[in-house]
Amino acid sequence: MNANPVGGDSAPRKEGVAFGLQVWLLTGRFLGNAIRQPAVILPNLGISIFFLIVYYGSFGDSPAIVQLTGGNYLNFVLPVTVLFASISGGAAGLTLVEDLESGYFRRQLSMPLSRTAMVLSAMLLGAIQVTFEAILIIALGLVLGADPAAGALGLLALLFFSLLWGLGFAGYSVATGLLTGNARAAQSATFIFFPLLFLAPVFLPFDQLAPWIQAIARVNPTTYMLEGMRSLMIDGWELWPLAKALIAGAAFALVTLIWAVRVAIRKTSRA
Repeated sequence: MNANPVGGDSAPRKEGVAFGLQVWLLTGRFLGNAIRQPAVILPNLGISIFFLIVYYGSFGDSPAIVQLTGGNYLNFVLPVTVLFASISGGAAGLTLVEDLESGYFRRQLSMPLSRTAMVLSAMLLGAIQVTFEAILIIALGLVLGADPAAGALGLLALLFFSLLWGLGFAGYSVATGLLTGNARAAQSATFIFFPLLFLAPVFLPFDQLAPWIQAIARVNPTTYMLEGMRSLMIDGWELWPLAKALIAGAAFALVTLIWAVRVAIRKTSRA
């Protein structure tokens, strides 16, 4: 039966494969298309690597900055560049827009597919792309001299947080992509989200920010994800920062999933 964990689809129920298998098959299709177009993620990966090298090269040897950020500046800035990679989750929205423009999305509506599965599979594509980029960025960070306080397991936790954040950002991308139905408009909407990455303790600790930025950072989920990832690099296994990062990331992913599914239902009800 056509399952939907977020809410009922507006289309009539049809017999079909299980929800999990739907997500698996749809994600596999998206991933196969992405593998055939590797150049899609290269610009964002290049920018993230550029930021890591430039930030570390500019501030890594400054005694004042090192003291302010708690030691190895690379440990402080590496999570920032991992979060920059979340922009590549925008490819999820563009993938669905391409299906809309080609007419494939409409053909899928005649199949016994859950709208939630269609949306979640695109989000998983974005999360996988973000995680792949995060692996490469972290590997470069280790080569440059990063030494995570939480050890190898901490790096796995860092990757988990990047996947969770990528899932949320991909949900935002899918929702805006379906709303606009246009590749250029969807890409522009993705970059509108980019300033939120800077309205957080990106370059300095939270208590060193200007009061007006602190006020915004307190309600910015990026702050809690960033501080949780930094705690793995600098402090080790600190429960409270990690709990806040998990809550912020899970809430962000859930909210964007619900929004994207609702947009998909409205879009398909008019199709």
